[in-house]
Amino acid sequence: MSEPLVTVERHGPAASLILNRPDKRNAINQAVLDDLARAVATVRDDPAVRVLILRGRGPVFSSGIDHNLLLEVFQKSQTAPFRHLHGDLHVCVNALAHMEKPVVAVLHGAAVGMALELALAADFRLARADCVVGLPEVAFGILPDVGGTTRLTRLIGTSRAKEMILTGELFTADRAESIGLVNRALATEEALEAAVTSLVAALARHPPAAVGLGKSLIDRVQDVDLATALRLEGVYQSILLQRPDVGENFAPALGFIQSELKRARGSK
Repeated sequence: MSEPLVTVERHGPAASLILNRPDKRNAINQAVLDDLARAVATVRDDPAVRVLILRGRGPVFSSGIDHNLLLEVFQKSQTAPFRHLHGDLHVCVNALAHMEKPVVAVLHGAAVGMALELALAADFRLARADCVVGLPEVAFGILPDVGGTTRLTRLIGTSRAKEMILTGELFTADRAESIGLVNRALATEEALEAAVTSLVAALARHPPAAVGLGKSLIDRVQDVDLATALRLEGVYQSILLQRPDVGENFAPALGFIQSELKRARGSK
């Protein structure tokens, strides 16, 4: 029996979803998409998983959509098969974006086209310095259509998004960091893994309800007017205050703040 095209590895409070098609540079086809959707659903519903990590096995994170699949879409005169695939892509990517657990994309080698759209659905992107990222769809006469155009523009702004999408140029990890496309670009594999470990620990040490609802609130307030956003802050806070365990967080929170004060002052 062949290995799954997306494997799940659990380590502490995190679970890694690993694209597992290295001989094809982790190109995304329908089978990869189906395995990814199942894996996302599994970790989403597991209370032991506090943080989800996206990775790719082999020399690159992913080269994007399988070119054979793309060619098949181009050659078909009917648009119904494309709409079916497009719907499946959105369901899977949106499941990542909307889950109430932080998602970290760990990028190396390349994250191009659909692969970058997948990473854009994550909450954090950490990249090894050798990684290149971009949305070159315009070269095929098409555009990013699985959240790439929308999420990229929201993340880095209109002018930068137009530069990336309309030229199709690939950006280095350092350049991507400078415009806010990735959170950090790390020089070595060791530095990258240390950054992943540190971020997972920072996210997992806080009450999961606050982290999950915090993610949801930050995403939602981008789509509403100021008055509605302020109202949502109160609604989300009221949900957290009604939790029976909220009082248990008081002493640990004070300890955390004190340690952060010492760390921040020591870094100056």
